[in-house]
Amino acid sequence: MIYIVLIAAAVCCTAAAAIITDKNKKIRKMVKQLEIGKKITSNIKFKSLLKEIMETVKAETNAEACSLYLIDEEKQELWFEIALGEKGDKVKEIRLKIGEGIAGWVAKEGVTLNIKDVNEDARFKRDIGKKIDFKQKAMLTMPVKFKDKTIGVLQIINKKGGSIFNHYDEELLEGISSQIAIALENAILYKELHDLLVDAISSLASAIDAKDPYTKGHSQRVTEYSLEIGRELGMSDSELERLEYMGLLHDVGKIGIKDAILNKQAPLDDEEFAMMKTHTLMGEKILGSVKSLKDIIHGAKYHHEKYDGTGYCAGLKGDEIPLEARIIAVADTYDAMTTTRPYRKGLPHEVAVEEINRFAGRQFDPAVVEHFNNAMKKRVEANSGV
Repeated sequence: MIYIVLIAAAVCCTAAAAIITDKNKKIRKMVKQLEIGKKITSNIKFKSLLKEIMETVKAETNAEACSLYLIDEEKQELWFEIALGEKGDKVKEIRLKIGEGIAGWVAKEGVTLNIKDVNEDARFKRDIGKKIDFKQKAMLTMPVKFKDKTIGVLQIINKKGGSIFNHYDEELLEGISSQIAIALENAILYKELHDLLVDAISSLASAIDAKDPYTKGHSQRVTEYSLEIGRELGMSDSELERLEYMGLLHDVGKIGIKDAILNKQAPLDDEEFAMMKTHTLMGEKILGSVKSLKDIIHGAKYHHEKYDGTGYCAGLKGDEIPLEARIIAVADTYDAMTTTRPYRKGLPHEVAVEEINRFAGRQFDPAVVEHFNNAMKKRVEANSGV
């Protein structure tokens, strides 16, 4: 009788432990969903958002590879915006028709598939695995929906250790899929607004450059050089975005400079140069009048400051000069030296780089010049096919 009681007690304890474990798993899943949801919905930058989603999903499901397809409605295709894993770069080259392959089937049907071995599924496209040289087995594929409309497909491949994706993985992903969809919609909207703003700013920059036919494309080139330097410096996406706006509009104040001065086919005299120098303050005034552009005033106002304090318009010195302005100063000078004007021929690349290095520590920030050198080296290698 005692043994029976003991066995019954043991069974009850085991059942209670199982219930507690199951509840703990559910609680952990809910907490994780909230954490992931908070993380991804707080990020509206398109590319960084997608990377954040994929890194989180891959880590939480312990998968070897993870991909997010977005739907191209016009072409009725799925394409990879982000693919993480050993073969990520090769995977991103692939496009699928809606209805084609497992991801295409999920996009068409709008339901989740959790397949133990895709090699036994007729929908699996073996040629994709051969193309990227990646053996696929366990695969969890789910639609990303916004207002009952499938806008993408999330796919996780090969659980590490050779096991299959379990019910927890499936529920976890389905639980955050709606949050992913909302975040994606917000990111897409942000990207469209960002592109619209860049187009408007680029048009304005082109209008500024058009005032001086000899510097056509100057603002765009300065922006390209500045962004290359910024990347070498390790600037974040948001910092690079702001630098992009500053580069495009660094000469916006030239709108207020007389064409006779801008288009003069000879060096400026002292009076004309004094007038030209006012374009930095005019740029400050123009950008300061637009609320959404106040954060990029530094590029227009301070890009003619010099590291030793002898520049204009405020005579700032060293780190007193905003970093973006120090970057633009180098990019602006390089483009000015390599551009042909009516009264002088543009300098060769090597000579212009040598001149910029010669004035490091006086006119330019030495650290910025160092990163400029690295950026220019990569540019030359890319252009030469090295």
